[in-house]
Parts: sequence; C-alpha cells; structure tokens
Amino acid sequence: MIRGRSREAAALERLHQLWREGKYEEVEAIARGNLPRAEGSTVAALHCGLVHSLNGQGRYDEALTEALRFAPCWDRSQSASLRIGTAVALHGLGRRSEAEAAVREALTDCERFLHPDHPRFREARMLLARITADDPPAPTAEEARS
Repeated sequence: MIRGRSREAAALERLHQLWREGKYEEVEAIARGNLPRAEGSTVAALHCGLVHSLNGQGRYDEALTEALRFAPCWDRSQSASLRIGTAVALHGLGRRSEAEAAVREALTDCERFLHPDHPRFREARMLLARITADDPPAPTAEEARS
C-alpha cells in the first residue's frame, strides 16, 4: 500500500512502467490496492491508471464505469488522460460519436493544461485519427439506389 510521498512516487512509477509493458492486470492490481489510501493528485493518477488498465484488458464497460464514477473529482492535470481513457472505452463499445467527442475534449484539455510537446497531445491526436478512420465509408450512388 502507498505510505508516504516516496512510496506514492514509487508506486506510480511502477504503475507507468507496467502499463508501458502492456501488463494491464498488474497495473489494475496496483491501482486498486493503493486507491483506498491515496490522497490528492495520487488519487487521480491511480484512477487514470485503473481506467487505462481496464481498457488494455478489453474491459470497456468497466473502464467507462470507472471513468464516469471518477469524473466529478478529476484533477485538472489528469483530465486529458481520463478523457482519453473514456474515449478508448466508448470506442471499444462501438460508440464512435461519443468517443470522438470525448477525445476532442481531451485535446481541449491538453491545450489548456499541457505543453504542446507533451506526449498526451500525440496520444489524443492518434486516437482521434483512429476513431474517425473507423467511420464507415459513405455509400456510392449505385449502392444508395439499391
């Protein structure tokens, strides 16, 4: 469990390392294990980690539930990350228009709170491209007539 500032930092670093390695079940365990005792901005970081870990496991319903449950409490510095997590969950559930709106909100948050070179900008742009690329092509004139 997280105790003290150095343990919080160590747990968050471990969480991010495991997430980069695609070890989403372990990320989930760290987040759930430390959330009950976390305080301040650590709560936001752990909750974002939980949402992203659930998305990574393809558990989009749970990820969306967690993202929406936490939404009223998000830390401004984590708002883009949580909105990205929300957009991934919505996209995974096939709710493209809602996913697109969420990722556009994430980009707005990035513009408001982050440096233009921050990696979250790239992550949000790539997600937006993926979501909008999934739009079905418009039917040709011949297809529309049939």
